[in-house]
Amino acid sequence: MDYEKMAIDELKEYAKSIGITFGKIGKEKLIEKIREKESFNSVMNDDDLEGEVKTDLIKEDDITDKKSSILDSISSAIDDLEEAENDVLTDDTVSLSLDESIAVKSITFGGLTYKSRTTNAIFRWNNIGSVEYMTVAELNEMNNYKRDFLNRPLVILLDERAIKKFRLTQVYENVAKINNLKSVFNSDMKTIEATIDNALRVNMRDILLSKVRQMIKNKTLVDVGIIKMLEKKLQYDLMDTIE
Repeated sequence: MDYEKMAIDELKEYAKSIGITFGKIGKEKLIEKIREKESFNSVMNDDDLEGEVKTDLIKEDDITDKKSSILDSISSAIDDLEEAENDVLTDDTVSLSLDESIAVKSITFGGLTYKSRTTNAIFRWNNIGSVEYMTVAELNEMNNYKRDFLNRPLVILLDERAIKKFRLTQVYENVAKINNLKSVFNSDMKTIEATIDNALRVNMRDILLSKVRQMIKNKTLVDVGIIKMLEKKLQYDLMDTIE
């Protein structure tokens, strides 16, 4: 597809169709984002909800190679759910300053509220996938006084520079491991249990449960042994999901 010959409106429609959202944006920048999205999709697809099970196992290096892949994996895992909203991309070409706004996405089911101690600003995420914008100064305060928001995490920062600043790479690596559950469930039980335990340690129970239930409904997860193990760890009756 020759993006250079397409009108900006055509590019915007195509970008929306492949899951890219944006505000005011120029043609060249939009083309760049489209190509980045297509390049990522060709390398790392979240196939948990449809298609055949892959036989290759997830390798640690596949997750840690690029920080951008980690963030895309987390956002993909969240955006697969019915409650999730469109992803928000940030421009990483500008240096961070205390008054710069960062997109912050909830990965917590239900409502989530944070109130700034210094500005009294109230940030409300209505459901999982909701996005609020916070300044770096406000994120500094959150990190100092309400560390669970960033480090459990309850929310994720949609900006690679902010992830690096707040030293969240390891946290996000653990979250990203549940992105391709299909490959995980094709591995040995020890690996599966370790992946589930890691997901539970980083506040991913509800997301994990939702993805698992969708996989059962779509018949991409049919192994009764794995389902029973998940029931025990998630403390949820999954057998009634099987038709």
